[in-house]
Amino acid sequence: MRYLAVAVVLLSPAAAMAQATAQSDAEVESCLTDGEILKGRERLVGVTKPVKIDIDCDGGERSAVFKFVDEHRRGSTRLAGGKVEFNFSDSYLYERAAYLLDREIGLDMVPVAVLRSYKGDSGVLVDWIPDTVHENAVSSPLSGPQTASLYRQKTRMHLFDSLIFNTDRRAENILIDESTARLYLIDHSRAFRETKELRDEFAGGRVWLSRETYDKLAGLDEAHLAELLDGLISKNQLKALLERRDLIVAKIDRDVGEHGEESVFRGD
Repeated sequence: MRYLAVAVVLLSPAAAMAQATAQSDAEVESCLTDGEILKGRERLVGVTKPVKIDIDCDGGERSAVFKFVDEHRRGSTRLAGGKVEFNFSDSYLYERAAYLLDREIGLDMVPVAVLRSYKGDSGVLVDWIPDTVHENAVSSPLSGPQTASLYRQKTRMHLFDSLIFNTDRRAENILIDESTARLYLIDHSRAFRETKELRDEFAGGRVWLSRETYDKLAGLDEAHLAELLDGLISKNQLKALLERRDLIVAKIDRDVGEHGEESVFRGD
């Protein structure tokens, strides 16, 4: 992930304790939306110049990352490394869209993200997840059950990246809680492409998910999503997303036919 490349930055003990306390999405959203921004903790490494900040939420301190990049280019754009992308976009709005869609289908893998202004710039505040490291910075071996759980979580990550067509999933954009092997997905500003196909990582592999997530995915409604994601993605992006959803559901149905429901529908 571009803005969390410095993973060694730690919260103060008081802040870590406050942030670690379990809170509902609504409570976190309220804090990020209405809490007093105390200061810019530091400018993080990354081309989008994100800032890690502290927020006072009724006496409790919380940390978040502020992103404000909002770049859109029509036609062909040659990216670093030589890749060419058509109608390139890199937008903080997609962070909010990814969070809302994640909750809509019940994955609960994307940190809370709210729209907010900071020092005159419109952007998004993304909740900071403490006690996690980038996937490529795991310091101790995971147990067998943890490794198996992480593998199944990654199949749902690939599903989500296909649904939103995220073009920037790297080890730096995957956070892992080493004590629980829980996986968190961050940095979705280069997602929601108008591509009407699935990413290879999902199309060519297995998936394990809960029946509830499958039902919510299959039941995504265009009118509801248009309202939910209004102002965050375009109509063309939404239509492409729904076409990819249909391909994802068809792929899961094939997996069920080949491996059986008990093999595919497991939420661990």
